[in-house]
Amino acid sequence: MRRLLFLRGAELLAFAVLGAIPLLVLNEYALGLLTLLSIYGILLIGLDVTVGYLGQVNLAQIAFLGLGGYAAGLVITRLGMGMGPALLAATALCLVLGGLLALPALRLEGPQFALATLSFAALSATALNELESLTGGAQGLSIAQPPIFGHILTKPQFYWLCLAFLALVWMLMRNLLASQWGRAFEALRDSPIATDAMGVGTYRHKVAAFALGSGLGGLAGGLYALNLGYLQPQSFGYEQMITLLLGVVLGGRKSLWGALVGASVIVLLPNLLSKHDLFLAFSGLGCAMALAAGLRGLVKKTTRPFQALAPVVAMGILVVGGFFVPNTEDWRKAIFALMLFSVVVGLPEGLMGFLTGFLAKLFRVPEAPLPEPSDLNSVLPTHPADGSPLLVLDHLKRYFGGVKAVDDLSMTVCSGSIHGLIGPNGSGKSTVVNVISGLYTPSGGRVLLHGQELPQGSLFRVARAGVARTFQNLQLFGELTALENVMVALKDVYRSPLPLVLLGLARPEERRAQADALALLELIGLKDQARAKAKDLTYGAQRFLEIARALARKPDLLILDEPAAGLAHPDVLQQIEIIKRVHQRGITIILIEHHMDVVSELCDAVTVLDGGKVIAEGTPDEVKRHPKVVEAYLGQPPETDSATPHTDGGAAPLPA
Repeated sequence: MRRLLFLRGAELLAFAVLGAIPLLVLNEYALGLLTLLSIYGILLIGLDVTVGYLGQVNLAQIAFLGLGGYAAGLVITRLGMGMGPALLAATALCLVLGGLLALPALRLEGPQFALATLSFAALSATALNELESLTGGAQGLSIAQPPIFGHILTKPQFYWLCLAFLALVWMLMRNLLASQWGRAFEALRDSPIATDAMGVGTYRHKVAAFALGSGLGGLAGGLYALNLGYLQPQSFGYEQMITLLLGVVLGGRKSLWGALVGASVIVLLPNLLSKHDLFLAFSGLGCAMALAAGLRGLVKKTTRPFQALAPVVAMGILVVGGFFVPNTEDWRKAIFALMLFSVVVGLPEGLMGFLTGFLAKLFRVPEAPLPEPSDLNSVLPTHPADGSPLLVLDHLKRYFGGVKAVDDLSMTVCSGSIHGLIGPNGSGKSTVVNVISGLYTPSGGRVLLHGQELPQGSLFRVARAGVARTFQNLQLFGELTALENVMVALKDVYRSPLPLVLLGLARPEERRAQADALALLELIGLKDQARAKAKDLTYGAQRFLEIARALARKPDLLILDEPAAGLAHPDVLQQIEIIKRVHQRGITIILIEHHMDVVSELCDAVTVLDGGKVIAEGTPDEVKRHPKVVEAYLGQPPETDSATPHTDGGAAPLPA
């Protein structure tokens, strides 16, 4: 309750102060800046969904600001409609255009995605300029603010309207980003492959996030047009694009407060550049902050010397240059570039990220209490283990060009068993599980689960069909806590429709999800580290956490891809105990492992591969003495007892 009162109280106080300013300050210029701050706050919250949560550089948000503005303006000037329909049209148009742009663009990553959004922004500006009969072209479009219920809003009233929209967007986005949707957005940034493998769905969440941010850009554009009363295509160009990115990065990504701080920077920058003394003071403050952040990073050993020094030098150039340049407005592009460089290199978490930890300690904000773990039987019901065929691989093939990674493989995994899949490096083990789980499409043959053919080439659809997996190379969501990693993957928990989530009415569902996730963390011995970020856990704990996350899918079949790889001996023993606990729930397991003692202790049956083909099947004791198995591992037929693969003591792998 104390934490909730502190956080909500800070929000209420901030909006109350912003709302009270027109009662105390009558300066129209200051009021205009505050109105722009509210509009840019909405715009940057939308941009942060893509930049902060999806981790993609989105250069199209300035285009949606322009398109939303012109859409609202044309609804008013051409159709003679009021403010409500104009803002609705602006939001809806950009929501649809954002979704359409996302469909091809989000199949790209990194620089390619940035170039795609840059191209869209350039095309939009060109279209607005060339469609003179509709937009007025370079001459611009004049917009008269329509009355609301017969009343023309005064400047303070319009400001309050914009502030009310910002407060509404703030509340809705806060609820959305604190829900499963927000966790899914963050998971996408860290590991799209694991997100699909957990049954969350990468592509659809990416499209939804981008479209949502674009819709907020359209809403901001509509308010922008009504505020200025005049639009020109050149107002939505490259310089404004960089300014928006600077606002998001400087304010702090993944933070509503960061968007508000970034909006303040965007609004104040032109004034800082036009007033020499203010610019010098701002640059000096920036240099001091860069120095403080750099020293903190060096002391905590989280920052390399270059990261600590480069921002100080960049901001120092602004301070020194301010004494020699009489008109700083002439150098605004260079100034923006230096500021953006300083923030990206030296303060990647932004101002709010830098201050959040300090403020939490200063005000001693407690962590929200966690619920008691759910009953494990309700989270992970026991499966009937009748020994019937659960998974059948029927003449499975997977070729990479001329390489036959899996060549006519047939294998049956019985219900309730732990089925080992072993073989020397390059034998095709990982390829088999990648085909089963949907990461690869088979070149031939079938994969049957419960007698039904599994979907091909889709991690998401295979996960929904009842198959969960871990990865040979860890695919955790590093920026999420251990608890959140498991919550992302939970099955049959999140049923509230989106409108209820936005209104904050899905909180009971969230508490149940926390309790269910804690039950799974308790199963693997990580309950006490539930709030630790996954990237901060020990390597062994990360391996255990990946199993808990897979179990959150309530799978019929669990695939463990070398779960003991790289673990110390005590962690291997703990891993064995965890797998035994999971097996006691009746879950069928395919275990890929090089540690023969792990295979011997856990597996009921073992299939040995070499060159993509089955060379032996049977119990662990049978296969480890099979002549073809010994030959595959040692490179020669067995002649003496010394040729038997190592199986005694420790966690020694099979010879390769």
